[in-house]
Amino acid sequence: MKHSWKIFELIISGIQICFGLMILFFVAKTILEYYNILWVNPLIDHKSIVEVAFRKNSIQVIVALIAILSGILLIKNLSKGWIMSIITWIMFTILLTISTYRIYQRNPAELDLVSRVFISFLVIVFITITGMLNSAELRQKYKPTRSSWITIAITITALTSAKFVYT
Repeated sequence: MKHSWKIFELIISGIQICFGLMILFFVAKTILEYYNILWVNPLIDHKSIVEVAFRKNSIQVIVALIAILSGILLIKNLSKGWIMSIITWIMFTILLTISTYRIYQRNPAELDLVSRVFISFLVIVFITITGMLNSAELRQKYKPTRSSWITIAITITALTSAKFVYT
């Protein structure tokens, strides 16, 4: 395996870990803001506030944890890290697309031209990274089996379905 692919793996691992931590930070911030706003309303059960806040963000938390774990496992050159990295980047693309669509449906004015271009650029970058993770060199290194691809497909399908059901 070429040295450049090893560097690529390390860079991707670092980005995944950083993205995972950023997602967890923003989810925690969102939950705290949501909780603080609704806490002052005496008619709302405080336990239900927390449950709703966690349920609305559960898929993001799961994907963030997968991103962090896959980054660590990819640094250790484990095939599970490669499988989880594929899942991570595809789920980043799917979550960004779903969130953008929902924002657009709610209020099209929220997405100005700059936002649309930036989101499109991110989607293209995420798809490119997924393609690079599927390069011949990395597939040869990690030797994915049929069950690896089935695991990837089932996980992506389950997480995407859960995103539609729980939020």
